[in-house]
Amino acid sequence: MSFLGYFFGQDPREFFLKFTPEGSSWNIVTWNFDLKNPKDRQWTVEVLKHKSELILWGKSLHESVSFFENTNLIRKRRVSKRQLDLKVLMNLSIHSTLKHSLEKNHEFMTAPVSGAITSDMQTEARYLQWIQASFGMLIRALDNMKNSPDQILTASFFSGIEPQTQENVLRVIIFNLDIFYYLQADQSLRVVVFDDKNFGHGGSKAPSFQQIIKVTKPQFYDEIVKLVHRIAQEGEIS
Repeated sequence: MSFLGYFFGQDPREFFLKFTPEGSSWNIVTWNFDLKNPKDRQWTVEVLKHKSELILWGKSLHESVSFFENTNLIRKRRVSKRQLDLKVLMNLSIHSTLKHSLEKNHEFMTAPVSGAITSDMQTEARYLQWIQASFGMLIRALDNMKNSPDQILTASFFSGIEPQTQENVLRVIIFNLDIFYYLQADQSLRVVVFDDKNFGHGGSKAPSFQQIIKVTKPQFYDEIVKLVHRIAQEGEIS
């Protein structure tokens, strides 16, 4: 990208207005995830269609927004403190991508599972209590960040058909938990949670929780939806 293009290229608003998660097969949103410099701040939103479209908002020495297609940088623009509308558009892009990713699974979550029996509900109720307690702890930690300005939110969200495995998955990484909701072909929901507290991200090899959910899929989905909404709220660019 040329020096003149950095300052005088196409208006970033036009890229924001063209950006949409509709028709995407794989979506990713990150908040300060895998930073090279821990003093920097970074937000990304990516949708995969026939090509990858990614927006990166960064704060280091200067605040800037960058737009990529298939890893190729097509526009980068320094953002002044007066350009609040660009922050609004970036937050809107993140929220709309999360909303689309969550809503597209509603039909699956209400679809009946063949072979489900009454006793499954009682068993799954115990599993649900574990999820509610664990996710509730994460939400309380997010609430406490308001009183700890030295802490930054580090999280990531993945949804759709994972390109490498072709599995339909909703994944959330937040604090020490790595949460997977697999939407399986038989309409059951496989929930897997890793706790990386004592290992570092990706270090835990054995899940802390792993169950197949047949009857109470909507209740399990409500819990992760509430968690994602709270992450999105805490992670807004201000």
